[in-house]
Amino acid sequence: MKIIKFIQYIWYFICGWPCRFFCLLFFGIRFYGVENVPKKGGFILLCNHQCWLDPMFVVVPVNRICVFAARDSLFKIPVFGWIFRVYSCIPIKRNHADIGAMRECIEKLKKNFGLVLYPEGTRTPDGRIYRLKPGFTLLAKKAGVPIIPVVIDGAFECWPRTKALFSRGEVSIQYGKRIDPQEIAAESDKEFMSDLTEKMRQMQTELRIKTGRKPFDYQNDQSPSHAAPQIISPISADLPTDNKITIKKIKREINYIWYALWRAGCRGFCRVLFKPKAYNLQYVPEKGGFLLLSNHQSFLDPMINANPLRRQCCFAARSTLFKISVFGRLVHSFNAIPIKRGEADLTAMRMFLEKLKDGYGLVLYPEGTRTQDGRIAEIKPGFGLLARKANVPIIPSVIDGAYECWPKQKKIFSSGQIYVTYGQPIPAQKVAELGDREFAKYLTKILRDMQSELRLRVGRKPFDYQDIEK
Repeated sequence: MKIIKFIQYIWYFICGWPCRFFCLLFFGIRFYGVENVPKKGGFILLCNHQCWLDPMFVVVPVNRICVFAARDSLFKIPVFGWIFRVYSCIPIKRNHADIGAMRECIEKLKKNFGLVLYPEGTRTPDGRIYRLKPGFTLLAKKAGVPIIPVVIDGAFECWPRTKALFSRGEVSIQYGKRIDPQEIAAESDKEFMSDLTEKMRQMQTELRIKTGRKPFDYQNDQSPSHAAPQIISPISADLPTDNKITIKKIKREINYIWYALWRAGCRGFCRVLFKPKAYNLQYVPEKGGFLLLSNHQSFLDPMINANPLRRQCCFAARSTLFKISVFGRLVHSFNAIPIKRGEADLTAMRMFLEKLKDGYGLVLYPEGTRTQDGRIAEIKPGFGLLARKANVPIIPSVIDGAYECWPKQKKIFSSGQIYVTYGQPIPAQKVAELGDREFAKYLTKILRDMQSELRLRVGRKPFDYQDIEK
């Protein structure tokens, strides 16, 4: 155990050095009162929240391993999600009483980690410290650890919430004196957090005077204490609409770059081993969401379906794959959506609809599992619901040759020739007219006809489906 902890400690600081260098280079950070951070045992750093860089700023001078609580949606962002996991961040669901996250936080504290929290709940709109939310003291009481109040100043000027990108500046951080569990337990949560709010504002005032900045006037301006719920709520507060759209675009661009890099790698891999050929690419829409329904011959199918397309696609994958170390994280970063097999997964359905409405292509395999012999099984009903709900066309797609390269009975693939063809779009109105079961039969026939045409085109004997149809 000591060896594992030592390796974990070394890994944490090796990964942290680039962040430290970045913070010192761009923001000339100055620290005060770092000696107040305990050298042993767990502890909680309660900080004001000025910008998205605060988690980096607050741990730069701390020679202890710290973990952070962050909203679960951040873990889905390529690269950034991986960084959060490296730093043992704890995903927390917003708008919910996340008991699981609370237990994980307490467990980390009992294992002598530092836990960084932002009790305002959201970034400040003007640099001032807003009323801290009660409830965070429960963690300190349950784990029996001290709280260290921390005040960050100057970060708001470097990256206010109205701007999409940060700028250079000077950031100062003050670590306050530790508050032991006995002192925390002596007051109710609301009283303690109210007193701590005033204490942190006083720390900010002293810090701004020390660094030559004009202090905020908290006496005459009551808005920090009685701010409207949409400002101080840790859950509902959000970016202005224009800035929210900008951030969403930036995230999507980052996601696309990551996706394109891996798609290029997959294309090279496929060209060497499978020499894939694609037909009828003109049927895939250039804009807007679409649902690509394909037959399922092997584990290679997602690459074969998506590699020829210039569009960014997302995929459904069984939830168990996401639990595999490293591989699960990679799958998640490629826009894969976990789906629970053998049950109606409403959460996955909502995510599918969200992706389709955002203009992605969604690749699904309505047979439900890989083929046993290369032929196309009866399509399962229910997939038409997505097309109707999102009002997007369905693009039928057929893969052939992947079964011979990697049949279900074999654990390792072999090289070979793989083909893929795309069919004419089926509008959502057509799906609505037919109904789920009739559409499933209709799509089965289309895919089988497409497969026969494809196999004849490349010089292969078509499968005989007459015995199955009877």
